[in-house]
Order: sequence, then C-alpha cells, then structure tokens
Amino acid sequence: MEIRQLEALNAVVTSGSVTAAGRLLGRSQPVVSRQVSDLEAELGFVLFERTRPTITLTEAGVQFYQDVRSILADLHQLQSHVMGMRSGEIRPLRILATSDLAQGLLPVALALVDRFNAVFPQKLILEESVYEVTARGILERRADFALINLPIDIEGLQVHWCGQAPCQLALPAAHPLAGQPIIHLEDIHNTDVITLLGRYRMRFHLINSLVQLTSRDKRRHIEVSSQQTALSMVRAGLGVALIDPFTVPSFAAGDIVVRPIATDIPYRIGVVSPVGHLLTEGASRLIRGLYTHVRSTVPQYLDTDVNGLQAQTVVPQANLKHA
Repeated sequence: MEIRQLEALNAVVTSGSVTAAGRLLGRSQPVVSRQVSDLEAELGFVLFERTRPTITLTEAGVQFYQDVRSILADLHQLQSHVMGMRSGEIRPLRILATSDLAQGLLPVALALVDRFNAVFPQKLILEESVYEVTARGILERRADFALINLPIDIEGLQVHWCGQAPCQLALPAAHPLAGQPIIHLEDIHNTDVITLLGRYRMRFHLINSLVQLTSRDKRRHIEVSSQQTALSMVRAGLGVALIDPFTVPSFAAGDIVVRPIATDIPYRIGVVSPVGHLLTEGASRLIRGLYTHVRSTVPQYLDTDVNGLQAQTVVPQANLKHA
C-alpha cells in the first residue's frame, strides 16, 4: 500500500471523478485509475461503485476512506511541522472547544493563566464547534486538548478533569421574579422559555427537565444555538433562559439578572485529550488553570466522574512535556 494510492483515492472522493482527480494531482487519468485499481486488488474489496456519470464509495470504501483521511491529515500536519521546524517556528497550541465555552469560560481562564507564565510560545489556534464536540472530532482535528460539554464517548481519550454545576435562570432585570434570590420554576407561569437547541445530547436532558417541571403551564418555547443569542432574547424581553453556569458570568450584563434555580438541573463539562498525545508544559498549565478557575468561580461546582454519576477527587495531571 503506497501513499500515492491513498492520495489517488482521496482525490477521487473529493473531486467526484477520476478525471478531475487526475487534474487535481497533476497525474493522467489512466495513472489515477490504475492506482485505485491496484489499491483495491491489494485490499481485497471494491472501493467504488462505478455507475456513470458519477462514482460513489461502497460501504467498505466509506469505512476505509475514513481511516485514509485521518492518515493523510497526519501526513499533511507532519509536513507542516517539518516546514515550521526548518524556519524556526514552534508547534502551536491547538484547542478545540464548544462555542459557548470558547467565547465565555476559556478566554477568562487563559488570560489569568497566561498573565503569569505564557502558555504558548508563538501561536495558539482555537477551533470552535457550534454544537457538540465528539470524540472522533477531537481525534480527527488532532487538538492538543478539548474543552467540552459532557457526556461524550471517551474511547481513545484521556480525561484530565470533569465536573458539574446546576443550571441557572437568566431574567430581564425588570421581571417580577428578578428580586428573588432563588427561582422556583413553578413560579415562571406563562413566561416564554429560551433554551439551547435540542440536537445537543446534554441540551436534550436540560429541555426535558424543564418541560417536566413546567408541563402544566401554557408557554411558547424558543430554541437557539448559543448562550449569547439566548441572553439577547432575554434582553429583548422575549422570555427567560435556562443558562449553563460555566459561561454566564462572561455573557450577562446589567439589564439581565441571573438567579439559581431551586431544582437542580446539572450541567457537565470537562477537558480531554487524545490518549498518547504529549502535551506541552504550557498546555498542561492551561488545563490546570481552567480547573482552578472553575472551582473558584462557578457556584456549587462539583467534581464528578465522566458520566456525572459519582463524586471523586480530581487532580489534573501535569502530563508529559513535549520533547
């Protein structure tokens, strides 16, 4: 099995035809076709269903291509690292995070930790995921670590720390309940409720909890894709919002009040990295800093196991320095 064969397979898939793949790679159409055929012969199964005018991957081809794409991404990343080393560049710190955590919790903790000792020497790359961050997404993107919402499939991942805190309710400052220190959901009555989209596994749990507790009331339900949008809706007087406790301090303003809820609706987050991935000292320092910041600022934060089923003592590991 040769790299040129894998490149040919990738080019055919991404371009949609053997002819277009040849133009993409700077090879003739017969050469690309032969490389794919030789690869199929070596594998012992067919990669493409050749039905003109298009060709599509077989079921086995789809599974094989997923691995090929990951391998080629690694090679491209290696080439990039080599070029950077030649020019004296240092490997950047790469972080993957859900959008709300990337825009709320992470910048504050990063600024606090970086103020005393720089966590990245030259470059930091922060990639945001609008919805959930999946285990495969972490592994494919090859982030140094990910700040995520839980639950998640942890196969192939090292969990550095994880925990939970109860959700809170954001209300307009002029709302009749804004003066109460604790909000009972039963007191919301017919006020419209704003939550995050149900396509998140965690959000589905939150919405279900809210619906069950307020099922007897008549109200409309607004679903949005971010905490910022939810708070903008609250600010405009469109309702009250169920907010996660880890990002709300960064988003709330004077015309919005945030109150604890009498009913415990847990929200879980954590930091994970690919198993076997060597973290720089800066990355390890930031992971510890995130944990310290959460413990000191998030009300009723509790360390848990990755499923949130039992409390445990969590001490973020320093991990190994990058050689």
